[in-house]
Amino acid sequence: MRIVLTFAVVALAEIATFMAVESRIGLGATLLIALFTAVLGSSLVRRAGMAVWADFRRRLASGGMPTRELSHGAAILVAGAFLISPGFLTDTIGFLLLVPAVRDRIHRIASNRLEGKLTVVTPAYSPPSDPTIIDVEGWEVVDEEVDQRPQIN
Repeated sequence: MRIVLTFAVVALAEIATFMAVESRIGLGATLLIALFTAVLGSSLVRRAGMAVWADFRRRLASGGMPTRELSHGAAILVAGAFLISPGFLTDTIGFLLLVPAVRDRIHRIASNRLEGKLTVVTPAYSPPSDPTIIDVEGWEVVDEEVDQRPQIN
């Protein structure tokens, strides 16, 4: 119920903001600004997402846990959703979520709240004793009509 109320309040606030901006600069300019922020936002979200993805891969390759990168990726995903939806308030929140310092602050707050409440379980890995052995499973696919070998029961 709380989420429905939140969506309703945000929608009403967006409509009121849109009407206020439209009354000052006109409908055409207001629609152009809304379109421009959507196009600009999608470009910025893509760029930020690619940068966080590269950081994520580097952190994994170095053997670290990419918690910061995961929270930044989640914030960028939310930013994309806000920037796609029409409205000046959601666009403002979306653009703020694209600022790395804002994402770092959100990460610190979330980390402090979740500290001690989550357990990370990683599977145990033991390399094979002989590195020349490759363990694989396979299946032989035989065409019944072509294969004329006698069947052993």
